[in-house]
Amino acid sequence: MLEETFESDEVKVIFSLVSFFLGSTPFKTPSIYSLLNFTEFRHDGYWHINGGMYTIVEEILTLLKKFDVEIIYNTEITGVANSNGVLNSLTDSKGKEWKADRFIINSDAASFRGLILNRKKFSRVKLDRMKWSLAPFTIYLGVNKKIPNLYYHNYFLGNNFTEYAGTLFTSDTLPSKPYYYVNMPSYYDESTAPPGCENIFILCPSPDLRYKKDWNDKNEIADSIISDMSERINCDIKSHIEVKEIYSPVDWQNKFNLYQGSGLGLSHDMLQVGAFRPSNKDEIFPNLYYV
Repeated sequence: MLEETFESDEVKVIFSLVSFFLGSTPFKTPSIYSLLNFTEFRHDGYWHINGGMYTIVEEILTLLKKFDVEIIYNTEITGVANSNGVLNSLTDSKGKEWKADRFIINSDAASFRGLILNRKKFSRVKLDRMKWSLAPFTIYLGVNKKIPNLYYHNYFLGNNFTEYAGTLFTSDTLPSKPYYYVNMPSYYDESTAPPGCENIFILCPSPDLRYKKDWNDKNEIADSIISDMSERINCDIKSHIEVKEIYSPVDWQNKFNLYQGSGLGLSHDMLQVGAFRPSNKDEIFPNLYYV
């Protein structure tokens, strides 16, 4: 379809990058997933939220407050208790017990079954044999000037896409010239950055922690990407950085319990979708559900 529709190799690559988020390459992804791109362009696309995406979270919290919902933060669930096939309570890392009639788990369904419920089908060995989506390497920048030649959506590509895609998910190193995506929400929404400044987000698809285990080089990788972007847009970004946050796959795993640093959980290859995917309703506990 891409060959029939576009002549530009760069455009073909950009449309193919969605497969990375599914945990595969465009050379192995079923063509049905091209409907994702088709829907975006044929219909309404993606909507930008005034004030940034976190505004959605703030509005949800405002709504929950009206219903007197209590939210407990900084609490990691590490165990369960059950009786007669019904889940009675969860325990956290400090040994506190949390009881409820129904439970909804927001962490990855496969890894929760294995690491918390100790299901043999989802043991760590078996989890590692499954296919997982990309591990994100992300950089968050606040810069103290307006950046020319950078727009709301930006793709920075190389010239070896076939080779790059074929090794990305199983390499123990990042390519010296990685492909990456840059979003600058302040291009359209000035409320996402102070006056005269920019808010920049950089995403570089990376191998997960099964393959690249050591991310002590994350600062060097980030500096390399920032330098590459600066050179391509002919603007020295580094000297204008006020805020810089870097999240490697290790950080994503530790901060958000993402198994092996995988950003979107199990990949969507043909043997891990539909009926082959772990169900959103637990197979043993009738009062346990997954997001």
